[in-house]
Amino acid sequence: MNRGTLPILARLQSLQTASHVAAGGARVIAEAGNPSPLTALLREVNETILGRALRFETNLGTSLTLEAAGRRVLRLTEAVGLPGAEGCLAAEALEDENKDDLISLMQALAAPRSELRVTISARGVAGEGVSVGLPVALLADLLLVDLNEAVGPEAAADAASAEPEARAPAHADPETGSPARSLARFAEALSETLMAWVIRGGEADGSFGGPDEMVSHLQGFLDEEAHAIQHQLDLVSDLPDSPACMVLGSALIDGQGVLCARSEGAILLGLFEGNPAQSLIRAWSEARG
Repeated sequence: MNRGTLPILARLQSLQTASHVAAGGARVIAEAGNPSPLTALLREVNETILGRALRFETNLGTSLTLEAAGRRVLRLTEAVGLPGAEGCLAAEALEDENKDDLISLMQALAAPRSELRVTISARGVAGEGVSVGLPVALLADLLLVDLNEAVGPEAAADAASAEPEARAPAHADPETGSPARSLARFAEALSETLMAWVIRGGEADGSFGGPDEMVSHLQGFLDEEAHAIQHQLDLVSDLPDSPACMVLGSALIDGQGVLCARSEGAILLGLFEGNPAQSLIRAWSEARG
């Protein structure tokens, strides 16, 4: 997967707020009081790596359906209650000449303080290596939207107080029998599901797997947000600092998410693709002996 790193910081922060499902199964991504539903829309598309159709609708009855992949908007396939969509709808693939019209449609749909919902479905559009369509990053720049901006005072305080350490990546020693090594076995057992993973703490500190860019993002995230991850794991464990494992984000986009695990002070953070439920349970049990 080329440059398929997920925006981990924004993702974890958004997951700390419970999702709200509206009537009909659509997920609410911006409440009626949200001053910028457009930001929520762009961030949703920005998390789309695999080919997906995203139908955005408002409480006013307007809607847009976009086909997206590889963090690009490939096509507009439906526009309800929004004038000026003819050019985008007629385009086989959205190009630079369509960006102004698409931006106008997005702004009209995601009007300030309107409720915005999304329904995601699989479509037969390309994923990895997509080079057509309009990059979400370009649309965000034109709209002055920060796709990965930290949200909330607690996140800002954590990032400000963090003291990142310089760490050279190092593969795990297969002879190590430490708790961190059990996490390495856990990651290896999930090799077909995990796109990338990193372990922090214990004798296997710095163990990793996956593309360098993903690993680098995971390491940077752990440098700044280890405390927030520990807090999330404490919420699902019997005692503070006890072994725990949880999946974050599988509801945000079908088939992708963030995996967190802890064993006696060592933390594993990974990015997964697919549905890891059964293999995760089996691998966690085996890794814990």
